[in-house]
Amino acid sequence: MRHEVFNEAGERDLVFVLGWGNRIEHGNVQWLVDRLVDADYRVTVFQIPTVVTDFETEWVKPIAEYVDGLENYRLLSHSTGGLIAEYLEGAEYRVYLSPWWGFHDDMQNPIVSLALKVPLSWSILPTGGIDREMLGELATDRQLEETPSRIAPTFLREAKRAQAHLPPFQFSDRSAVFYTPDDAVVSAAAIRERAPEANQVVYEGGHQLFDSPSREEHVETVLAALEEGRAALE
Repeated sequence: MRHEVFNEAGERDLVFVLGWGNRIEHGNVQWLVDRLVDADYRVTVFQIPTVVTDFETEWVKPIAEYVDGLENYRLLSHSTGGLIAEYLEGAEYRVYLSPWWGFHDDMQNPIVSLALKVPLSWSILPTGGIDREMLGELATDRQLEETPSRIAPTFLREAKRAQAHLPPFQFSDRSAVFYTPDDAVVSAAAIRERAPEANQVVYEGGHQLFDSPSREEHVETVLAALEEGRAALE
């Protein structure tokens, strides 16, 4: 799994787990990383594989081994990264951006149900398309071009299995969950059901907060929640 460290001299460690299809070099990912660096974090960004056959071995284990070597750290995650984050331990504070804790209603169909039973690790299933309306108006042309247009059945199977075995929501006093009610990628209902209302921050403008026109409005709250957890939302 690819990862990159920014601001080696930062006073505190922060681990940022990206979502499916996000790349470290994408401009709006870097926009958020820059804000974290400005807050004097030593930021380690993980770019997850888009094709996996085992959730624990290929997604969780590489990051878990890394954070085990940190004395303490904050954890920021987005989308599929938010699913992975629930299987990581040791973070002082956690911020989730549009975590993929449940399949969107559009994915509740016979084709996806069948795909979950097919053990193919090839990207053969069309995503149906990703556009700015889904991700956020600030999504770049490069970002849209580099987002995979197909997914592997094993990716869906492993994500579904991880969602089905999520532990109870923990660290409610040390967590914040940002999401948009109109999310077209993940289930907003699953987020509302899993996270206590006091931990939720609602925003408008697409699945990816860093692509949303409202990002400037919320980035300071993200940073505050990484420092204070739920208390930053009160």
